[in-house]
Amino acid sequence: MKGKCKSCTMSEIAAKLGISKTAVSLALRNSTRISPKTKSKVRMQAKRMGYAVSPLVSTLMSNMRTSKARDNLETIVLINANRERNILQKYPIFSKYAEGVKSEAAMLGYSVYEVWLYEPGLSAEKLMRVMHSRGIRGGVVLGNTDSCKLPQKFAQIWKSFIFVSAGTRTSNPVLDFVSADKFLIARHATLEVIRSGYRRPALILDKGIDNLVEGRCTGGFLCAQMSLDESDRIPPMLNVKSLISKSGFFDRWLKKYRPDAILSISNATADKLIESGIKFPENIPMIAFERNIDGKIWKGMDKNYDKVGRLAVDRLFDLLNRPAYFKSAEVSTGTIVVPDWEKMR
Repeated sequence: MKGKCKSCTMSEIAAKLGISKTAVSLALRNSTRISPKTKSKVRMQAKRMGYAVSPLVSTLMSNMRTSKARDNLETIVLINANRERNILQKYPIFSKYAEGVKSEAAMLGYSVYEVWLYEPGLSAEKLMRVMHSRGIRGGVVLGNTDSCKLPQKFAQIWKSFIFVSAGTRTSNPVLDFVSADKFLIARHATLEVIRSGYRRPALILDKGIDNLVEGRCTGGFLCAQMSLDESDRIPPMLNVKSLISKSGFFDRWLKKYRPDAILSISNATADKLIESGIKFPENIPMIAFERNIDGKIWKGMDKNYDKVGRLAVDRLFDLLNRPAYFKSAEVSTGTIVVPDWEKMR
């Protein structure tokens, strides 16, 4: 029949409709993130072009349409790459990532097998055996805060399976990644502090953490500072190690820059400083990007951390199910998830 092709792909359908391949993929998977109108257009075009859904996707769509209990299609692994076992429970940002991963995995018919990378006795060989025995082909990595590199002892795991990093970009191995837009989050939080009447906000942040997000935290902070007089702009303090280890360093910094508020990326920075014995002046609030001056979630800003986890699973699904001839030419991609803003009343 005219207009049909033997091996029509989602990319060809996308080109015909002038939309992205991801939109076609989500539409064919009946994703709630695609409008009914777009779903209908995609399905009609796929039918006209003779698109043949793979058995895996066909089973997936069947599973998604039924409300009855069902067996999962397959299992993916969720790897906690942080040195702390309870990082997913301890810090809200990581728990939100994990919630998004599990929620999207359930929607797509995946079960999730969780692994702590620093489990005593865990080796690459042992993890590989477990993953093979469970039929796991890939997964999502999160919680990595040490550097952009994942442990070299698991190099064979990164080479043998498909992974997507949630939260940070990795350089060794180079993985596809999905991350919240720390630039906009830092900028909005700093502007809110300034709007609250503080004229000399300072940022204390470990340089390694800022490097993990490629300077987006300091970038957003510095951008927001442009609304202040030049004499009130305090440079970011990234030498947290010296603040903690050098006697009098913090007091000298306070005296030199005279901040009236101190921001950090999370409560963890403040906790670390307090644990070291540093005493903050009672008249200078310590404010996390995650929460406002009263300790509540910032009004008007949804950081979409759960979407980071969801999109990481979507990307993993795409990578796991694309034709083999695409994989040889595959390049790693990054997705930055921007916050949602609500109108302030």
